[in-house]
Amino acid sequence: MADGSLYAWIFFSLYALAVTGIAVWSRARARSMESFSVGTRTVSPYFVGLSLAANLTSAATFVINPGLMYLYGWSGILGYAVATPLGIGIGLVVFSKKFRSIGDQTRVITVPQWIGDRFGAPLLKVYFALLSLLQISFLVLIVVGLSLVLRSTLGLSTETALLIIVGFTFGYILLGGASAHILTNTVQAGIMILVAIIFLGSGLEFFAGGVDGFANRLADVGPHYGSAVNPDSLLFRDWFEVFVANFIIGIAIILQPHIISKSLYLRTEKDVNRYLITAMSVAMLFFAVLMTGLFARLAMDGEVLKPDVVMATYIVREFPPLLRAVIGLGILSAGFSTMEGILVALSSIFANDFLRGVLPARVTDREEWKTHSLRAAKGFLVALAPVTLLLSWDQILHPSLSVAIFAQNGVYGLFAATFVPILTGVFLPRVTKGLVFAASLTALIVHFGMYYGQITMYHNNPGVTAAIALAASTLVLGIGLLLQRGKEKTVS
Repeated sequence: MADGSLYAWIFFSLYALAVTGIAVWSRARARSMESFSVGTRTVSPYFVGLSLAANLTSAATFVINPGLMYLYGWSGILGYAVATPLGIGIGLVVFSKKFRSIGDQTRVITVPQWIGDRFGAPLLKVYFALLSLLQISFLVLIVVGLSLVLRSTLGLSTETALLIIVGFTFGYILLGGASAHILTNTVQAGIMILVAIIFLGSGLEFFAGGVDGFANRLADVGPHYGSAVNPDSLLFRDWFEVFVANFIIGIAIILQPHIISKSLYLRTEKDVNRYLITAMSVAMLFFAVLMTGLFARLAMDGEVLKPDVVMATYIVREFPPLLRAVIGLGILSAGFSTMEGILVALSSIFANDFLRGVLPARVTDREEWKTHSLRAAKGFLVALAPVTLLLSWDQILHPSLSVAIFAQNGVYGLFAATFVPILTGVFLPRVTKGLVFAASLTALIVHFGMYYGQITMYHNNPGVTAAIALAASTLVLGIGLLLQRGKEKTVS
């Protein structure tokens, strides 16, 4: 066994033991559906903030998206590392406190439950529970990214790496739920901070001539590579695609169930400020890791690589064995952190919202339902594991440019459809449930219609189709509000 693989195996084994220990310890705290979904609400807001930062970035930021920066250059940095985080920051500030406050009053534990209770519409709860399944596409991105890194650092086959990633993560979430998730995320965020610093340090040599020298190096790669927009790319062709669309997407990103629901883990309003400051400070460092894609392009000459394998190749070529093992552990931490959040959210939504919405009330109103719902949540995870494996294997064999596009198409559709319901639930609670549903359905039709119908030159970019879907959904809301106001005036 090579030194690099030996170090990686040692670090991974220690990490696995630590995480398993946390999960077993947390098992006693995950005896009810509420504690499984949002924990015991006794965790420090700083830890919840670290968990949020880890969930916001994940393997997409540490493995997959740097490959797109490698391919398309500086315009990608402006889009994904500047415009998107700016939108995320504004979205968190605008929505978190009010969302937590409203959720705390009714003790909700999931986003579909929050929407359904806010508008007094059980069917909306079931509808958004089904839509939440779109998050599986992001699970696939993480599994693919981690399997490529695990294959390189541990010297495994792709199939074995896939099995380890899915089996290990699903397993410890089955044990500990949200209590394990927050604590493991805290450990993972600490490792990710170290790896982020290592990655950023790897590019210092390219700044020997200052910022201008670095810019000149980028310009030498090819036309538009160092420019703010890249007309030759498939994702960053003009200012709308680079900045406007990604800024809008950033605001909406926080409405994913495993992101916005983090505020429900907090006990008081005062905790929210500490949580947000921690999350955004650490997330800024994590988003800066996207620069590593540019470093990889400057460091590795020769044939241009496929985006999804860039970071795995860069790690093996540019770092000594010990650092390679540390980096591998950091990337695994990045991926596992978000996988945990999604798994907790999806399993909780299935049991709490979908099953409760379709089963007779005489079943779900009984005291023993608490135990049955927890079993159902865990059963859902068992069923989801093979689905995730099959979809991940298909993306490794047949990617569409990058697995990032597959993931974005799914999750962007989800939060485009969720944006108006949460926006109105927070600020305009008198909006009718029919209008909320119409706006949500409009977002889905526009997003997936543009993408699969290949409408406009932007159809291949899920960020743009989702941004336009958000605009269309908001327009439907605006028209509906005007009609509603007109009816009220007529009646009065």
